[in-house]
Amino acid sequence: MKGNFFKMHNDIFKCGLDAYEFFVYSYLVMKADREKMTCYPTVSKIAIDCGISKSQVHKVTASLEEKGLIKKEMRYKITKNGKKHQTSSLYYIEALPV
Repeated sequence: MKGNFFKMHNDIFKCGLDAYEFFVYSYLVMKADREKMTCYPTVSKIAIDCGISKSQVHKVTASLEEKGLIKKEMRYKITKNGKKHQTSSLYYIEALPV
């Protein structure tokens, strides 16, 4: 097969996800590095690409984390004046719990 596509395990349909969870999870899988299964899109980027609000992204990623499908690691950068500034989160795609 040629073209832009990604694979996702069929067992995702056994995880009881709502439409938003399925959409955001699929998006994160699509963005993930195939070896490490990690990605780091910003909340704004996820919201824009998925056509949902930033607050919905926060709710959905928290729910996906509670369900054990992703792990989110907050990342920070130190500015020139020594203050901590949050950058995009690092998302780990976990093995499906089914």
